[in-house]
Amino acid sequence: MNTQKKKDGNKKAGMVKQPEPAAKWRVSLIYYLLIVAYAFILYGNTISNGYSLDDMYVTGKNPLTREGLKAIPEIFTSYYINLNAEEGGQHNYGYRPITKATFAVEWEFFGENPHISHFINVLLYALTGVILFFLLRRLLSKYHAFFPFLIVMLFMAHPSHTEVVASLKNREELLSFLGALLSLHFFLKFYDNGKKLNILWGVLFLTFGFLSKANVVTFLAVIPLVVYFFTDVNLREMIPVVALLILALIAASLLPRIFLGETTRSVQYIENPLLLGAPFAERLGTAMMVLLFYLKKLVFPHPLGFYYGFNMIPVTGLANPLVWASFIFHLGIFAFAIWKIREKHLLSFAILFYLINISPFSNLLSMPTGIVADRFLYIASLGFAIALVFGIFRIFGKALPGPEVPQKAMAYVLLISVAIAIPATAKTIIRNRDWKDELTLFAADMPYLENSAKANFIYATNLRSSVVERLKSGVPADRVMKDAEICIRHFRQATKVYPAYADAWNNLGESYLLILNMPDSAIQYFEKATEHNPEFAAAFYNLGYTYQAMNQPEEATRYYEKALELLPYEIKTMSNLARAYHDAGETEKAIALNHDIITLEPGLDLPYINLGTYAMRRGETEQALSYFEQAIALNPNNFELNMRLGNYYQKVGDIEKAEHYHDLARRSTPPQH
Repeated sequence: MNTQKKKDGNKKAGMVKQPEPAAKWRVSLIYYLLIVAYAFILYGNTISNGYSLDDMYVTGKNPLTREGLKAIPEIFTSYYINLNAEEGGQHNYGYRPITKATFAVEWEFFGENPHISHFINVLLYALTGVILFFLLRRLLSKYHAFFPFLIVMLFMAHPSHTEVVASLKNREELLSFLGALLSLHFFLKFYDNGKKLNILWGVLFLTFGFLSKANVVTFLAVIPLVVYFFTDVNLREMIPVVALLILALIAASLLPRIFLGETTRSVQYIENPLLLGAPFAERLGTAMMVLLFYLKKLVFPHPLGFYYGFNMIPVTGLANPLVWASFIFHLGIFAFAIWKIREKHLLSFAILFYLINISPFSNLLSMPTGIVADRFLYIASLGFAIALVFGIFRIFGKALPGPEVPQKAMAYVLLISVAIAIPATAKTIIRNRDWKDELTLFAADMPYLENSAKANFIYATNLRSSVVERLKSGVPADRVMKDAEICIRHFRQATKVYPAYADAWNNLGESYLLILNMPDSAIQYFEKATEHNPEFAAAFYNLGYTYQAMNQPEEATRYYEKALELLPYEIKTMSNLARAYHDAGETEKAIALNHDIITLEPGLDLPYINLGTYAMRRGETEQALSYFEQAIALNPNNFELNMRLGNYYQKVGDIEKAEHYHDLARRSTPPQH
C-alpha cells in the first residue's frame, strides 16, 4: 500500500496543480491585478493622446456633450449622429446614448480633457479583461486557471483592438462588450440558482450594451451557445429567456425610430459599393474576401488602417480563386464545429463564437460602411484567442481538460505565449502613437491605404483645412507648400481610385483656388465635380465664387442660380448671387434678393451691409448709413464696419457718433488675415 502511494506521488511530481481553496483568492487577485496592469502596459501611452478620427461626434468637441449632465435627457432623445449641410450633409442616424452620455458626465467634472477620456477608455478595457477572466474561470472550471488567464491576456494583446481603445469614439465598442459580458454573467447565475431577478439584470445589461452599440445583437445567439456548451441546461429552457431578450432589443431598436422619426444617412459608393445594390454572386464573393481579410488580420495584424472602403476590398464574383479558398476554409471550420458540437468540444465553441460575431461584418448578412474595419474584429477575436491557447496547450500538454498541467508542458506553453505576446504588445504600443491626433494617424496609415478612395479623401481634406488655417493665421505660403502638395496628391489619388468621386474633384478645385490661387485650374476641377454629380450644389457655388473672384459676374450669376435651384434659400449663395447681380448691373435683382434674405433671416446683418454698400455706390449716403447702422444694431461685433462708420462720422465732424462706433470697434474682434 505504501508502495502504491509512493508511485502515485511520483505521478503527481512535476505537475502544476490548482491552488488549494485557502490560497485560491490570493491567486485570483494576482491574476486580476496582472490583467489590469497589462491593460495599462498595452494602452497607457494613449493617455497622452489628443482627439482623433470621429471623436467630435461624442467628446467634448461635440456641442451637445459640452452641456454636461443637463444634456443627458437630450442625448437620450436624439440620434447619435446629427450633422447639417454645413457640417457635411444632412445626417441623423444611430441611437447610442450610453456612449455619448459618458462623455457628457466627463465634461461636467473635467471639462474638455482628452487625457481623462483616454484614461477611462483604458480603465474600461482593463475592466472588460477582468470580467472576461471571471466568466472564463466559471466556464472553464475543469481547466487549470492559467488556461483562461492566457486566453484573456492574448485576447487583450491583439493589435486590432487599438482602434477600439485608442479611439475615444470607439468607447461604444468597449461599453457594448462590457454590457454583453455582464448580461452573460447574470444569465449563467440564473441557471445556477434559479433566481428570476438575474433574468432582469441580464436583460438590462444586454440592453445597456445594445444602447452603446448594436453589435451585441449577436449575443442573442452567443448566450444560448454558452449555456449549451458549459451547463447542463436543456436548450428548450432557454426559449423564454431568448424570446425576452429579442423583445427587449426590438423595443430598444424601434422606440427611438417611433419617437425620433426616421433616420437619414446617405451612402456613397466609395464607402461600400454593395450598399447600392449588387448581384448575390458579387455579395457572396466579396463576403468571402472580407472573411479572408479578417483571417489575415487575426494571424498577422499588420498593417492596420483607420479606414478601408472602396477599393481596398474590391467587389468580386465567384471566378476569383481566393473566394473559393476562403469559402472552403470557412465551410471546413464550420463543418468541424458542427461535427464536434455534440461532444461540446472547446474548439467547436471557439469557432462558432468567432463566426457568429464576425458574421454581421462579413457583408453577406449586412453591409457596413467602410466594408471592413479593424474594430469589427474586437469581440470576434475572443474566439480566435480561445482556439489559439487551446492549440498551444494541446501541443505541449496532452491532458486537456484537466486541473493539473505538467510543469514542462506549462513552461513550453508560457514560452510560446510570451513569444506571441511580445511582438503583439510592441505592435500595439507603437500603433497607439499613430492615434495621437487625426493628421498623425492619417499620415501613418496612408502608405498602406493607397487604394482607399475615401481614406485619401479624408487625409487630403483634413490637411487642406490645416493649410488654409495656417495661411489665415499669417504663416508664410512657402512653409505650408509641402503639405499643400501632399493634400493635392491625395485628392488626385482619390479620383484615380474612383474617377466619379465628385467630392474629391470639388475639394481638389478648392485647394487650387484657396491655397495655390489658380482659379483656371480650380474651374476645371469644379466642372469635373458637376459632371459626375449634376446635383452637387456646393460645386456649382464654387464655380460661381471662382468666376466672381475673376470679375466675371455674368458667369458667376449663372452658376449661383444653378446652386440656388438645387439648394433653395441657402443664405450664403443668395448673398453672393445678389453681389453678382449688382456687379453685372442688375441692381434691382440684387436689392430684391437681399430683402428676401431679410425675410428669411431677420436677425442677419449681412443683407443690410450689402444694401448699404449698393446705396453708397449709388451715392445715396444717408440711406447707406441707415442700412449700416441697422447692421451694427444686429451685430455690434463687426470690427470693420464699426471702423468704417467711426471714420466716416469723424470725417464729417459728428464726434459723438464717431466716438460711439470707434468704441464699438475697440470692443469688437479684429478680423484675422
